[in-house]
Amino acid sequence: MYSAGQLLFLISFVINLLHSSCAVEPVLIVHGGAGTVTEDRFPGKIRGVTLAAKVGYQVLARNGSVLEAVEQAVRIMEADRYFNAGYGSVLNAEGDVEMDASIMDGATKATGSLSGVRDLLHPISLARAVMEHSGHNFLIGAGLRSFALDRGFRFLEPPGQLVTQYAKDALEDWKASDQSYQSGEGGTVGAVAIDANGHIAAATSTGGLTGKRVGRVGDTPIIGSGTYADNRLGGVSLTGDGDIIMKVCIAYDVLRTAELTGRPVQLVADELLDTMSAELGGTAGMVGVDSEGNVVVAHNSKHMSWAYQRGDTVAYGVSKDDFNLLPASDSEFISLV
Repeated sequence: MYSAGQLLFLISFVINLLHSSCAVEPVLIVHGGAGTVTEDRFPGKIRGVTLAAKVGYQVLARNGSVLEAVEQAVRIMEADRYFNAGYGSVLNAEGDVEMDASIMDGATKATGSLSGVRDLLHPISLARAVMEHSGHNFLIGAGLRSFALDRGFRFLEPPGQLVTQYAKDALEDWKASDQSYQSGEGGTVGAVAIDANGHIAAATSTGGLTGKRVGRVGDTPIIGSGTYADNRLGGVSLTGDGDIIMKVCIAYDVLRTAELTGRPVQLVADELLDTMSAELGGTAGMVGVDSEGNVVVAHNSKHMSWAYQRGDTVAYGVSKDDFNLLPASDSEFISLV
């Protein structure tokens, strides 16, 4: 009898195998965060990740760049209150939204990261601007804000418009609890894409942890921990307990270990997530692609919403035993998005 994780791998393997005899077929995969999600939030999560996957894939279908594809996919989720990024971001201990983001180009290894940005709906677009126009890899604080204004980004006025009632309630619940940072549904969002030429990009965006200290930075903007892309190895985007993920640089480690051992990225991802949790605690998840376009969906959290589109096929799930396949034009799918 196969476990849910083994079944997910076998299904993914068969789908990947069907495409392996061809040139790389474009695919875009997204996640909506690892954690524990109440069932009433499932429809919103599924609707959001499937829409993001479709929007990002359409960029590839129009021969757009993988960078544009992952940026647009993440922007969809940053504007969706069901995700802990952009408009749906959780609140720090003082009741404010502080967001982190990163993006990486697998062809050039160019990266753009930022931390602690406030009152900006789409941090992922600013991260891309950091990569392409700042001359640096990572900006924070007043320098980040000044750069953003110079590049024409507009911050929301008055401040605080990204704060949702759901986030307020979550903060109050956290204050009334044991104030553990290991609770909640997560919600970090990410996207990874590969095009027909084998170019790969990855992007990740988050509001962090409910009740976090002001100025806290997690794994999301750390290249090699929360995000990594290399045309030769693959690309991944992480979600989960960021303070633990940072300690093992798992985004890079998964891809490099797969290369050194010759094992599928999917199997290595499952193994390293479990090793991290056994040694350090916490849970995490990731989505990605390898250099041949094989998709990766791995998490040891109870839930992680995810979706991908390749050709006319869309796959999505939330729980570990979820693997739903539908034509992108299927009426049942359309009802979700």
